[in-house]
Amino acid sequence: MKKSKNAIQKKFIRLFGFILASAVAVFNFTDDMCAVRALPEVVFIERGTPSPIFENFRTSSRAVAAGSGMDETLSARRITYRLFDLIELARVYVYESDRTEYLPCGNAVGISIRTDGVAVVGFGDIITSGGKSVCPAREAGVKAGDIIKSVNGQKVLTSAKLREALDIDKENTRITLEREGRTVELSISPAVDGAGRALIGLWVRDSTIGIGTLSFVSKDGLMTAALGHAVVDADTGKLLPVHDGEMVKAEIIGVSKGSAGRPGELKGTFTSDNERIGSIEVNTELGVFGRFDEGGALDIDADAFIPIAFPNEVKEGGAVILAQVGSGPVEEYSCKILRTVKQNKPAQKGLVIKITDKRLIEATGGIVQGMSGSPIIQDGKLVGVITHVFVNDSLKGYGIYAYWMKELMNG
Repeated sequence: MKKSKNAIQKKFIRLFGFILASAVAVFNFTDDMCAVRALPEVVFIERGTPSPIFENFRTSSRAVAAGSGMDETLSARRITYRLFDLIELARVYVYESDRTEYLPCGNAVGISIRTDGVAVVGFGDIITSGGKSVCPAREAGVKAGDIIKSVNGQKVLTSAKLREALDIDKENTRITLEREGRTVELSISPAVDGAGRALIGLWVRDSTIGIGTLSFVSKDGLMTAALGHAVVDADTGKLLPVHDGEMVKAEIIGVSKGSAGRPGELKGTFTSDNERIGSIEVNTELGVFGRFDEGGALDIDADAFIPIAFPNEVKEGGAVILAQVGSGPVEEYSCKILRTVKQNKPAQKGLVIKITDKRLIEATGGIVQGMSGSPIIQDGKLVGVITHVFVNDSLKGYGIYAYWMKELMNG
């Protein structure tokens, strides 16, 4: 009897599953689902314009309904489509933005950043006064890429301040550090070397410099954007947090041409005495941003400002980039946008471009290090910024949509 009852239950479950699967299959071909499948993942509209996705969405029944809310993480309007207000069928992000104009630049700049804390880049063993080899920091759990913020409550911004703070208490040290966005506190017992210095066995970095390209300046002349990617530590590959920094005018003194398997490089020079363009306030995955110095090294042409394109307006085909690859001024070079990537949130690698200008190919071999940040212009709009070169093909590289950089700049 029990087996018979179990058999009936199994048949009922199989029958219910068949009916449910059949209903889903049939519903998948209804007008409602066709309308849902036709929805895009993301929509870009001018601020104040009604969203065609929300207002014009229609179904043949009331089975599918749309609801709207804000996604605070992405700063976008989120429209969710649900079946019987229970099962989510689709989600569309709507970005609203003003058609503000920006000045595309292309100038070679020297970038100097002082980190907000001291970056750990490696470890070294210490020979104590007793002849023992130890590394207190590694033993306590410090990792390469950590940012040391304070020692025993005393904020440290330089390697010199770190050494001073360690010498205050040679018996026990409490270190506060930042690791992948989290705050971590560790207790370390320093080792005392033969000279009486308290050491914990770290290689650290408190600043970095490099050559890059200024991407664009805001219409009000207050904000700047450069690079299109983060400034990372050369040893750990980790993003460096900014305490303060600046961009100055750089001089390009030579070019190492790129080729397949060997990325080239703009060879530039600058000093702290070079004409200043502006400050650097933040370092992000989408580039570095700061304040523009009015009356500084960069001349502003009021007639050169152009609007930034929405990502859905960028198309495959001809375009130009602005870059400074020699001792002369910024020049315009032809390129081709080979591929555009649909993105529903800020991200790198939105574009693939190919250099087609014979002058630039002759001078650099294509895209080289130092050109990161070069603006890409198409149909009179600023569409993107060069970020990386293809290692196996120096004529090609990735670009980021300028729209995402602009939104971060204004956010």
